[in-house]
Amino acid sequence: MPPAVEMMKDLGFTDMVADDIAEVLEIESVSFSNPWRDQDFHYALNRDGGVARICRVQDVVLGYAVGFRTGSEFHLADFAVRPECQRRGHGAALLQILIAETESTSEAITLEVRRSNQVAVRMYTRAGFQTVAIRQDYYSHPREDALVMVKALSGKLSEWVARALSRASGMG
Repeated sequence: MPPAVEMMKDLGFTDMVADDIAEVLEIESVSFSNPWRDQDFHYALNRDGGVARICRVQDVVLGYAVGFRTGSEFHLADFAVRPECQRRGHGAALLQILIAETESTSEAITLEVRRSNQVAVRMYTRAGFQTVAIRQDYYSHPREDALVMVKALSGKLSEWVARALSRASGMG
């Protein structure tokens, strides 16, 4: 069996715990120009509606996902995979676990991603996310627009957008 296939077989997915944060911070610091800090991850672990998952092989954290349930939506706030483990399916597997876990409690998953991060954009698109807006100058270091992507979990994206707009206008 090829090593990549063997590694996928050994993948485990668990809740993030405080003891994981040091290793997560290592990945965070090489993945983002404006990384989350220790206290951001502790807040996520303790916040109502917070969800934090780890993808690992044996004792090594390969990637993580952190998000928050807000009303009928789940917002994916932070997602990263070790650079040396990218493009091997680990991120896609972690994303599928997160989607499966949120389907019963959320109407949609939302996220922002750097426009230039085409590897991530392709992964999200393959998972069924669609770009619905652009947030200009959302990121700093360097300045860059964010694509706002949404995956409707119940019904079509157009139905979710209509419900969201109705709620926002106070009609729903």
